[in-house]
Amino acid sequence: MAKIVFSWEMGGGYGHVGPFRPVAERLLANGHHLALVVKDLKRTADLFSDLDIDLFQAPIKLGPAIPYNPTPATFSHLLANMGYQEARELRALIGAWRNLFQAIKPNLFLFDHSPTAMLAARGMSGPKLTVGTGFCCPVDEFPLPSMAPWRAMEADQRERDERAMVELINSVLESFQQPQIQRIGQIYAEMDANLLTTFSELDHYPHRVGNSVYLGPWSGSVLKANDADHNLPVDMPEGKKTKIFAYLKPSRAVPELLRWISGQGFSALVVGDGIDKNKLEPILSDNVRIHTSALPIETVRRWCDVAILNASHGTTCDLLMAGKPLLQIPLAFEQEILARRTVDMGAALDASPEQPRQAIQQLSALIGSASHAREAQAFAERHHDFDPINAFEECIRQIQTLI
Repeated sequence: MAKIVFSWEMGGGYGHVGPFRPVAERLLANGHHLALVVKDLKRTADLFSDLDIDLFQAPIKLGPAIPYNPTPATFSHLLANMGYQEARELRALIGAWRNLFQAIKPNLFLFDHSPTAMLAARGMSGPKLTVGTGFCCPVDEFPLPSMAPWRAMEADQRERDERAMVELINSVLESFQQPQIQRIGQIYAEMDANLLTTFSELDHYPHRVGNSVYLGPWSGSVLKANDADHNLPVDMPEGKKTKIFAYLKPSRAVPELLRWISGQGFSALVVGDGIDKNKLEPILSDNVRIHTSALPIETVRRWCDVAILNASHGTTCDLLMAGKPLLQIPLAFEQEILARRTVDMGAALDASPEQPRQAIQQLSALIGSASHAREAQAFAERHHDFDPINAFEECIRQIQTLI
């Protein structure tokens, strides 16, 4: 059987390794050997400690880039913040990835938001696939398009910047006697397949063409939606008619927003990822309940009327597929783009994590908005026939076909 390497280089949270857990289970059951080279060993170990896999630390840039660009316009500018400013550093990163791949000797490569790993694997034998959201797989256009309209950059400047980036990358590839590139998008276009775990409406590059396959999302929680453990009853808070589910990380907006919800008497279930429950609970009434661990998604998405999120991709999909309108409070650029996609489709409103008053105003507007509820329900109806199990099975089929 095959030896498969899964790499995760950029991004944070469980959104990269979480969806791979059921894939790993199936591949292991089929007799394959798995090596995971990951950015965050702890999060990965939390999810995979019971599986027979080889786990390695991914070679990644430590510390901020100097100079650091806080508002990257294109994927090329994003790379400049991740070790792609100076040839010596990039050569060290690519060389470390190559050392790992040469030691592992994979028969197949799976890349999740891992551009440096993809460059390192150029010229190595074996099928190569990407898997992830649209943000993790830029389109094959030259110059690369601006990732967000509020960070638009003129085409001639984008072209100059990308040519400089390609020249830097090629100087490193040449030192390893690897095939060179003409544009950044070529790195992805030359994959055997790009498996997008999203819907076209939520793609960060909405006009994508090429060798990409929209599988749709599958979180472990949704795949197990019929299991008893994922339909456990939750002790729901009592309150007014509107029921709110929130899945949030700490930000300046969170305490005042929750206090407003409490004062309005709405029922709210809050899952706080890093939120100080002991600090918040004394200022909240019993109608707002804070949990520090995940709740069964099937239970909460049936229960709630609206949801408040940080525009995390998996949870956004889970709630939209249930027809629930969203208040998006994005914390990262990737989340800002996804939040804008949901706002543009009319199923969400957004707010800055640094502006509590804006968040309160937007939530108040969302609760009273029939149009946002209607558009969220329209999304759910468009994808009524979508089955995450089928998406997962197609991912497995695509992998197995190439082994």
